[in-house]
Amino acid sequence: MSLLKRFGATASNSPTKTKRNGRLRLRTTLFLQPFTILLFSFGLIFLLFNGAMHYVINSQADKAIESQFHQLDRLFMGESSAQNTTRTIFSSTYVIVDQEFKVQYVSAALGDEEEAYFSEEIARYAHQKDEEKRLSDMDNIGKVTLDDTTYMVKMATYTGKLEKYYIKKNSGKRSQTYRVFVFVDVSPASYLSWWLNSSLLLLMVIIGLIASLFIYLTGKRVDSAFTSLKDSITRLGKRQKLGKKEELPYEEFNDVMMTVAKMSDMIDANQRSQQLFFQNASHELRTPLMSIQGYAEGLKEGVLKNPKEAAGIIYDESQKMTELVDDILTLSKLETIQTQLNLEKVVLDNLLYDVSWRLKHKADERGLVFDHDFHDDNCELVLDETLMERAFLNIISNAVRYAKHTITLSTEFLENKVVVHIANDGPEISREMQEHIFERFYKGEKGQFGIGLSMTKDIIERHGGQISLRSQADKTTFSVALPLVAN
Repeated sequence: MSLLKRFGATASNSPTKTKRNGRLRLRTTLFLQPFTILLFSFGLIFLLFNGAMHYVINSQADKAIESQFHQLDRLFMGESSAQNTTRTIFSSTYVIVDQEFKVQYVSAALGDEEEAYFSEEIARYAHQKDEEKRLSDMDNIGKVTLDDTTYMVKMATYTGKLEKYYIKKNSGKRSQTYRVFVFVDVSPASYLSWWLNSSLLLLMVIIGLIASLFIYLTGKRVDSAFTSLKDSITRLGKRQKLGKKEELPYEEFNDVMMTVAKMSDMIDANQRSQQLFFQNASHELRTPLMSIQGYAEGLKEGVLKNPKEAAGIIYDESQKMTELVDDILTLSKLETIQTQLNLEKVVLDNLLYDVSWRLKHKADERGLVFDHDFHDDNCELVLDETLMERAFLNIISNAVRYAKHTITLSTEFLENKVVVHIANDGPEISREMQEHIFERFYKGEKGQFGIGLSMTKDIIERHGGQISLRSQADKTTFSVALPLVAN
């Protein structure tokens, strides 16, 4: 079973529960994470807003009260009242009571019955605390609520003489102790804070519901898209055609779909190539085997008059079989990811001379001449000599197969790499063949097994190099670029 098929089978048999082996579904995660962040953000905003409002109300009320006490302190010491008072959002009122807690003066405006009433209540409240021996706690009374109205209250004690609206310092017999209560009405600010809190809470609920609806719909859409993607992959895994192209709502899913479809096409193409390769390889193996078998049988029966010629044919045919088996083994080695290159320093021109010498016999049979043009006789590269020798052998063997008179091997240095050009004066390679010549199992007009050049490309790229082809009417050149510094 192919990898894509196994993946398709896994996708089709996967459970649809909310959790799979303790893992949340993506749709659930898409809903929970934004909702949690939204809820946390709203709660943080709510707390910060209330903290800020509480601080502003208390600080402004304290400033108003302290400003009023500052004025009374100046008058107590016989100084004139300050012209520049601290500006706050609250206005303060104060009430002066004697030792019996009888109201002696209220700073409220004439006709302000509410302030006067609250002044009486403050005096009564202070008298009650005094009887409970808790008057020492009255320096900072804090907030007092009366008939749904909230006041911030502070108290100070002065010993002196009452002068209309303040106490003046006096140490004589007419001196007595007075208590002054300063208070501000913070109800409007508290109401504003309550109204803003209610509005903010309502806004949070509305936004939360809208966001939850959109997150839910988006999650449902993503879930549906994933289901469609899974079904499509399942069909591809079962080697079924998708038919009409299905457009998914998100570009990333369409990209995945296109990638999977391309992968499926590549697998199909690879399977066709492998099938073609095995057909060709079987044919290539059957032909020399039949020759070997026929000549061996002739030698056995003694019907061949020239045993030496028969042995030569048997040897040549066995060499073809050896080359094919070597190609298959090398290809298998390259496809093993864990295979490490056996790197060592190699003199490039010596490697090319050795490969040329190995093919000289075949070149002589066809009347071909090798022309070597190396710019540096001591160019050292860090290579896997065995694999790179195989790569150059495949290219030069290809040149021997197609060349008419000359095969030229030359080198060129470009920045941090050396380029090896292997040219022959054979026929031009068609443009269609050039597009596929480095593909695995692709067999040219006079090609053998469809492995050599694709294997060569893999070997060169494993060394950090590149291979290219340029073919004209009278010249075909393979160019191999290799780094001068090992990667």
